[in-house]
Amino acid sequence: MNPKPRLSYYSFDSLGNPWVSGGGAVRDFEVLKRFARHTEVTLYTARFPGFREETRGGVRVRGLGFGGRNWLCRLTFALAANLRVLFDSAALIGNSASIYAPVLTGLLRPGRFYAVYHHHVGPRSVEKFGLAGWVPRLLEAVMLRFGKRYVISNATLARKVSRLNPRASVFTTFNGFDAGLLALDPLPSARPFVLFVGRFDVYMKGLDLLIPAWAATLAEQGIDLVLAGRAFGADLEKVRVLVDSAARGAPANPARGEVRLELDVPEARKAELLAGCLFFASPSRFEGFGIAALEANAAGRAVLATDTDGFRDSLALGETALAIPVEDPVALREGLRRLAADAALRDSLGRRGRARAAAYSWDAIAEKEWGWIRRALPRVPE
Repeated sequence: MNPKPRLSYYSFDSLGNPWVSGGGAVRDFEVLKRFARHTEVTLYTARFPGFREETRGGVRVRGLGFGGRNWLCRLTFALAANLRVLFDSAALIGNSASIYAPVLTGLLRPGRFYAVYHHHVGPRSVEKFGLAGWVPRLLEAVMLRFGKRYVISNATLARKVSRLNPRASVFTTFNGFDAGLLALDPLPSARPFVLFVGRFDVYMKGLDLLIPAWAATLAEQGIDLVLAGRAFGADLEKVRVLVDSAARGAPANPARGEVRLELDVPEARKAELLAGCLFFASPSRFEGFGIAALEANAAGRAVLATDTDGFRDSLALGETALAIPVEDPVALREGLRRLAADAALRDSLGRRGRARAAAYSWDAIAEKEWGWIRRALPRVPE
């Protein structure tokens, strides 16, 4: 019996990383642990604060680089990963692509390398970081134009890459969720609340838009805003400043809604929040796929989301979610008002969302992706 082929997978964004650990990290791990049926998987990730080497779900997790600060951890991970890829003897080399921690040497191993993309940053890096943002933007252009194989969880980006790089093999995939959410029953809440779940990336997730929009529309109705997810350092401080600003100058009213922060929520608590919320809101400026929004639909909850590439894949905008334009505060406020006031609309969007979400499965997604890898990399041993 032949031994399983080895897969080395490189990703700065991994579970437990205090600066990221978003939906892309969840997707990577869910797929990799199912790949372990076919291959020996080692995930190489950053040696972030609190990191420990382990084997989890059949996946060996090993650390690269060092650093107690985001920029240093990214830099040392990228340097170590690029060097290691050059000498990696695994039959397969995968990379969860990041323009802020790029693994460019994979392009020199075209016979064994594939890149996984969760979203396209494009000009947003310049909008966020100014002149410094041009470096990652140019790196992204190189990575998309000169790779040989791409797994992309965003249909719009997959089509774009196929146009930019017509000789590349592009596999369009999606993200899954915990199927237990499909059986989740509504959970009465002491106070009505709107829910956001995700990494507290203030710019990407549009939290700088959501908090003031909630304050202007729903706070005086006694409706809370719950922000649940991972937060660290500067982004957490930005959120707290936004919350303080939203409360400043408000009339004294004990019935007024408030913003509640829930950090590092376990899966069981997330399910409780999904079961108890009025609806889910995510005014992201850009998204890779939008797993949390899909989870909200799976739990039978209506979603308010921006009309971005990722949400067009994870949601049926207009059918399972109320769609608003990107960076449109007026539309965001109106959307919040409308969903809060219209229980019939919330119920309709939630029911259709749950029916649609039932088609997603991590097992099916992983098996289709593994089948593509076997076809795209025919030299990989059985």
